[in-house]
Parts: sequence; C-alpha cells; structure tokens
Amino acid sequence: MSPAPLRVIVADAYAATRDVIEQVLAGERRFSVVGTAATLEETLHLLEESEPDILLVDPWLSGPAGLPACLAAKQFRPHLLLVALLPDEREDYRRAAQAVGADAALQKRQIARRLVSTLQDVLRTRRQ
Repeated sequence: MSPAPLRVIVADAYAATRDVIEQVLAGERRFSVVGTAATLEETLHLLEESEPDILLVDPWLSGPAGLPACLAAKQFRPHLLLVALLPDEREDYRRAAQAVGADAALQKRQIARRLVSTLQDVLRTRRQ
C-alpha cells in the first residue's frame, strides 16, 4: 500500500503559474494539490483550512508583506516544506527566500522541468 500523497498548496498571483504547477503535479501520485491561492489572504486561509505538507509560494505574493507571511507559516507549522517560486536567478531573491525559511527555491521558468526533482530533493534532505 502506497503512502498518502503529500498535500500541496500553490500560492502565486499568476494563474498561468498555478496552472503549470497543477499540471506538473497531476501526473505525480506522491503529491496532491489541495488548494491554490492568488493572494496572501487566500494563502493564509488555505494554510489554516487544509493543513498542507508543502507550500509552493511566491514570497512576494501581495508585495513585501508576503515575506513575513512565509516566515509566520514556517513558525506555526514547522513541518511545512516551503518552496519559494522566484521570478529569476538573482541571488538577493534566493537569500531573501532562505531568510524566511524556504527549504528550497525554484525559478518560475524552471517549474515544468525541475519542480518534481526539487520536491524530491527537499524531501530526501528532510529525512536525513
């Protein structure tokens, strides 16, 4: 019997980004998207309501307020895996994501190619 899929929330202002992530994860039995959010408020509601294992989030969702919200999510749910969806490869974006507790960071343009492997790497690291 296979374990229950890990529960994923996708939080990004752009519907196209959310759609691509849902399509990529639809073919993966290990992951189940339990909600998507376009705003910080929707994200916080989903975090409370669905108790996810993984949050895929643009840390700048709703502007600068998104960064502290990511940190709060990690503080209230220490087991939560947080993957920051970055707009590009700028090092300051990656550092900001790490500062708010991101377990990994992924450039949005790499989602289709690297999302599943990034999640697998984070899960493997978490088990060690």
